[in-house]
Amino acid sequence: MRFFYALLIRLHPPSFRKRFADEILWIYDEAANSLGVRALILDAMVSLLRGWLIRSEVWKWVVAGVVGILPLMIAFGSFLPWSTPSGR
Repeated sequence: MRFFYALLIRLHPPSFRKRFADEILWIYDEAANSLGVRALILDAMVSLLRGWLIRSEVWKWVVAGVVGILPLMIAFGSFLPWSTPSGR
C-alpha cells in the first residue's frame, strides 16, 4: 500500500510534491499502523483533488463557467424546474 500512497503523492502538483513529498511519506510510515492505511489513502486523495483544483487555480475557471451560465438560465427561464406551473 505504501507504493500506491507514494503514487498518489507523485500525482500532486510539482510545487507541492517538491516541498512536502518526503515529509508526507514519513508521516505515512509513522501513522499507517495507528490511523490505518484507508484513512491515509483517503486523505491523500482529498489532498490531490484540493491540490489540483484550488492551488492550481482551476477553480477560477469553474466559477467563471457557472457565473457565465447563470444569465443564460435566467434569460431562458423556461428551462428552470421552478418556472413550470404547479398544475403539471
